[in-house]
Amino acid sequence: MKSISPLIPLPFLLLLLSITTTPSAATYGPSAIYAFGDSMLDAGNNNQIPTLCRADHEPYGSDFPGKSHTGRFSNGKIPGDFLASAYGLKDLLPAYADHAVDYKDLITGVSFASSCSGYSHLTALPLGVHNLDRQLWHFELVFDKMRKRFGLQKTADIVEKALFLISAGSTDIVNDYYMQPLTRAKYSLPSYIQMLLKNMEHFVKKLRLAGARKIAVIGVPPLGCLPIDAFTNIPPFKNESGDPLRRECRDDHNSDAQQYNTNLATRVKKMAEAMHDLKIVYVDYYTPMMNMINKPYDYGFKTTTTSCCGTGAIEVGPLCNVASLMCHDHSEYVFWDSSNPTEAAYKIVAESFKDGALSSLFPGV
Repeated sequence: MKSISPLIPLPFLLLLLSITTTPSAATYGPSAIYAFGDSMLDAGNNNQIPTLCRADHEPYGSDFPGKSHTGRFSNGKIPGDFLASAYGLKDLLPAYADHAVDYKDLITGVSFASSCSGYSHLTALPLGVHNLDRQLWHFELVFDKMRKRFGLQKTADIVEKALFLISAGSTDIVNDYYMQPLTRAKYSLPSYIQMLLKNMEHFVKKLRLAGARKIAVIGVPPLGCLPIDAFTNIPPFKNESGDPLRRECRDDHNSDAQQYNTNLATRVKKMAEAMHDLKIVYVDYYTPMMNMINKPYDYGFKTTTTSCCGTGAIEVGPLCNVASLMCHDHSEYVFWDSSNPTEAAYKIVAESFKDGALSSLFPGV
């Protein structure tokens, strides 16, 4: 979808402002967090969309404050919430579409992410969710609201010092590549990855034009370990765990994820070298997830490649519901549904983000 700009184009406003101001080095944490992408960062933006890709029902949110079914694809908090709290901004990172969001929320950050979206325009289309261009348009509307309320100088300063998070790629590879014969007929995996990275770079450049100066691009997890993928991969012989029915990760799909992440990290590094006014980092999502899957007891988990909700074969969105067979102790599971981690796993992931790549954007915080 073509991006729709506010009444006064953001690049023009920011160009005028740059004539009279000079950027200052960040010595504190982010002024705000603005999140884009898929279910990892979606706090409920799909709730008002007529789509199957929604989580505003039980048992989602069963461990969230007030046991509220906010639309987060987990049993509780997600990485945006943990990072907002860790940086001292607020307890939760709300969805842009949440009717309770006010100006205080806007200036400290919101999530524009829409579950089931990705870098490919064809990923969001079948389910009718917000693609990245639509998400960017929502940010531009927020910028305009903030400008009218607080003035251009303060708004631009907040945006310049904010953390912009992007999480995409997983849904592209799983839904648009693995599950679509026409996509595989058109692209080899390497060429498909390059297409995604080209779209990622275009999106980052649009964020830069909108005033973003600190951007974190998150890689994909071990796709072959997602319960929906591991469900059919039961080894014919007893494995190291001693459980003959324990599902194993698919090595081929994990290799695909690593190939994507390696290319993404390289592309992000080149972008950082080419755009000197922009601080952009690649964030490793694969390693912390593999650490929990390979050594679950070190992190307090007992079950890794089976989801808490249902069997893990198909239970995501509307198929994870009150009729689903549920695990007893949610904190012992790495995955909540067939594709998304539990709050306990997300907490560890968010900590690894903050202590890892994000520390180069906000050192000493």
